Amino acid sequence: METLVEIENLDKQYTIKPSVFSDKKQSLHVLNDINLEIKKGEILALVGESGCGKSTLGKCILNLTDINGGKIFFKGKNINNFDKKEMFAFRNCAQLVFQNPFSSLNPKMKIYDILKEPLELHKVGDKEQINQQIIEMINFVGLDEQDLKKYPHEFSGGQRQRIAIARALILKPEFLITDEPVSALDVSIQAQIINLLLELKKKLNLTILFISHDLNVVRFISDRVAVMYLGQIVELAGKEEVFSNPKHPYTKALLSAIPKIEQSTKEEKFLLEGELPSLTDLPVGCKFCTRCQIVQDICRQKEPIYKEISKEHYSKCFFTES
Repeated sequence: METLVEIENLDKQYTIKPSVFSDKKQSLHVLNDINLEIKKGEILALVGESGCGKSTLGKCILNLTDINGGKIFFKGKNINNFDKKEMFAFRNCAQLVFQNPFSSLNPKMKIYDILKEPLELHKVGDKEQINQQIIEMINFVGLDEQDLKKYPHEFSGGQRQRIAIARALILKPEFLITDEPVSALDVSIQAQIINLLLELKKKLNLTILFISHDLNVVRFISDRVAVMYLGQIVELAGKEEVFSNPKHPYTKALLSAIPKIEQSTKEEKFLLEGELPSLTDLPVGCKFCTRCQIVQDICRQKEPIYKEISKEHYSKCFFTES
């Protein structure tokens, strides 16, 4: 399967300016040595607790924020070396759907103008062609041509997210990043948006990075799952492999937290204890050592390597069983 996006040794830090309480600058280590491939035509889910760096990784991939180290390749080309012309073309190929449909749309613009803006910016067709493309896209996401005359506040949350998706797809990109696209919606509306994304992925041959913390949604929509903890990918595998045969203790803890109607007494429970460590003072050794149930001395002294434990199943743990 062809690789569309490849990330090599990616690091991202933010510097905190001195405050009245301290004269020292501090660095927030948001992403630490990320290595990841996104294959053409797949939906790769990126999961983890809030604050683990999922959204930052998405912004880095789209070059919406600078990186401190590593490389990001799109179709084999390093996007960090793009000139203005190449970056403009890249914006046409890769788009982002933001988390909150209530704040991601300009409240002062009608829906027609919201969808027209990227087409005019990228000089896609004449006035008649732009008009036709807007009508086709609004119908494509399940809304009516009459909706183009309205403002965002006249729509429900689910309808707004459909509009946000239409805006992201209006330029016909190959790659789409969705950042918690259903977290602000009711459960019934979530299902509609998820089904819409699956339909659009199939019709448009999209490649999607689906950022989420909802494992039930992830299990339904994804092809592969990457699990992130404190800015690191700690496990990566096919969807069914992750849910039926998790290897990393953090992944096991996330799956143990999913509510079940019937809980097996034989099923081993992995519980997350304590708070996330500060990004300004990360643990020595394994980043998960302060919350892990199976921690050993080596975990507090040395960082485990990211290794393949079975076919296309990777984990970052000393005590992963093959």
